[in-house]
Amino acid sequence: MYNELLLKKIRKYITLSEEECALIKELFKPLSLTKGEILLQEGNTCKYFCYVNKGLLRQFINYEGKELTIHFNEEDTFICDFESFISKTPSQKTIIALEDSVLQMISYSNLQRFYKEIREGEQFGRLLLEETFIEAIHYIISGLADSPQERYLKFMRQYKNIEQRVAQKYIASFVGVTPQSLSRIRRRIAYM
Repeated sequence: MYNELLLKKIRKYITLSEEECALIKELFKPLSLTKGEILLQEGNTCKYFCYVNKGLLRQFINYEGKELTIHFNEEDTFICDFESFISKTPSQKTIIALEDSVLQMISYSNLQRFYKEIREGEQFGRLLLEETFIEAIHYIISGLADSPQERYLKFMRQYKNIEQRVAQKYIASFVGVTPQSLSRIRRRIAYM
């Protein structure tokens, strides 16, 4: 079942033959995480590109003694610290499971095989990185130009299905406010 979810996701980017599907099933390995388990620890090198079959993960950085949430990954998304993964350097991020999660992971060397042996493999990589780049630019611009309320509304649009699954302090961290300020923003929006 999980292989089929991964293949369906990849097919959103490229077409696959039956032989290519078999290779993908061989290249991606299953990984289960329990709630609170760390996928990537700050200071370690990211060794895997993963697909989230089930569960929810949070990416954060430590800044001046505080955890700043920079991204959430729910079902049917890819997760990786691309900077660390590609350059093989220590990560500045920590990625932790907020729920019991089931992922499929591929190593850097196997991803290179994917690019070479899957007919449209390199196109998949390019399209996915373009998507990731655009998301990163939107996140940076929003952090610089949007009010906290606008950032919260964008969170609600981007992560429609996870608000009830995430602790308020993590949402507040993502929006860039305290949990108390987030409560005020929510009340203000409720009365709009």
